[in-house]
Amino acid sequence: MQYANLDEFRKEKGLTITELAREFGITTAHLSMILSGKRFPSRKLALKISEKTGIPLINLLYSIDSQDEARP
Repeated sequence: MQYANLDEFRKEKGLTITELAREFGITTAHLSMILSGKRFPSRKLALKISEKTGIPLINLLYSIDSQDEARP
């Protein structure tokens, strides 16, 4: 299965933010900021996440707000 984003992956796998952050070698606070869109992962971290999760790299490097697209 290909996941659209990191939060979808985390929820599907039943992982906490702490567990996932540990897997990527980053702090929980850093991952929380990435998940909320307040920060973007570095290229190196995005590549690591993409390789471990199967999430397309482009999805990790750019934020797409689907709610804005749905508005008339």
